Amino acid sequence: MAENNTPSKKTFAERAAAEPTELHKAFAKWIEEKTGVTPDLKSVQLAVTLRMEFQASEENQTALKERKAKAEVEAKKKAEARKAKLLAELAKLNGETTEPVADEAKPEEPAEAPTADAEPEAEADGENGAEAATEAVEEPKAEDKPKPVRRTRRTTPAKK
Repeated sequence: MAENNTPSKKTFAERAAAEPTELHKAFAKWIEEKTGVTPDLKSVQLAVTLRMEFQASEENQTALKERKAKAEVEAKKKAEARKAKLLAELAKLNGETTEPVADEAKPEEPAEAPTADAEPEAEADGENGAEAATEAVEEPKAEDKPKPVRRTRRTTPAKK
């Protein structure tokens, strides 16, 4: 963000003493139309006029830094909690009874893949389970299917 170090021609008190402009009046009317709330015209004027100075103020910048730091701490806590939960689930899946230390995470072991000979359980339970199982076996495997032929464009011979 570029800083505006140009000193203001008017002080805050002088700005507050000024009369609202047409912009301030139109904005107050627009707020009322959109929200149903009738705002104080002077409050709208001050908010519009002083908003940028407030955002650039040291008080606001300090508050922003504090909120950002607090959010980072909360994000770290959540990430650690998620990691601990996942490690506990992994230990449960591996049949361990003790909780693993967070620093000593064990590598994941791949789950057992079903073999090609295995009959799918959902289909085997149904009325046509035997038929469905044979249909699955009869389908050609991906390795048996012919690969698609890649087409190339023919270039026309160059004219001499």
